[in-house]
Amino acid sequence: MNSSTSAVTQKAKGLSVRFLIVAGIFLAALFIFIFIANEMVLENENHLDHIAFTDLKSITNPSTTYWMTFITFFGSSYFLLPAYIFLILYFLVFKKNRKLSLDVASIGITSGIILFSLKAIFHRHRPLDPLVQNVNGFSFPSGHSFSSFTFFGLLIFILWNHNMNPIVRWIFTIFFFLFACAIAFSRVYLHVHYASDVIAGLCLCIVWLGASLWLLKKYGKKANENIPA
Repeated sequence: MNSSTSAVTQKAKGLSVRFLIVAGIFLAALFIFIFIANEMVLENENHLDHIAFTDLKSITNPSTTYWMTFITFFGSSYFLLPAYIFLILYFLVFKKNRKLSLDVASIGITSGIILFSLKAIFHRHRPLDPLVQNVNGFSFPSGHSFSSFTFFGLLIFILWNHNMNPIVRWIFTIFFFLFACAIAFSRVYLHVHYASDVIAGLCLCIVWLGASLWLLKKYGKKANENIPA
């Protein structure tokens, strides 16, 4: 076996391993989401949610509540809608990348449709003792959790598909993921969502964002193949 054949074989093995890992994460997230929807929402098995609220009582105080209220803002439509618009315009106007701009827009729009459709289907009511006021809508899945993981996950995807310093890329990747986790945590702390809501939001993001990026990438390749030389 010559060196070129060996390199091709090693690359194929690497792609196969990566595909299996990604497929495993996708299926695990889908299973967890279905399990939570069935057992914890439809069957009202809320033992995990009660444990989470009980454990959070020890750290509940006015100072922490203030910071959780501040953090939770970044998962709201008041932040994410302008952030999506800025991202779309940035790639469209400054980077002249029409495809990526449209991809960002399509993920932002379809994720909103998916979220509100699921909320309307499950009709799960929110906890009865929120620490903040004027919280409306249904509880499952958590919109802040799903939307923030989707937006920051999209930023991570963009980072890993553009040339930049690897150390800087990893720093931003870890920061974006942990910040999305903090937003999700804030929803449980503030008693506006159950723990199962935010876990389901993360799982839904993995399934939806993963499927969306795969479809957009596949569609983009086919579109390029159909362009006349």
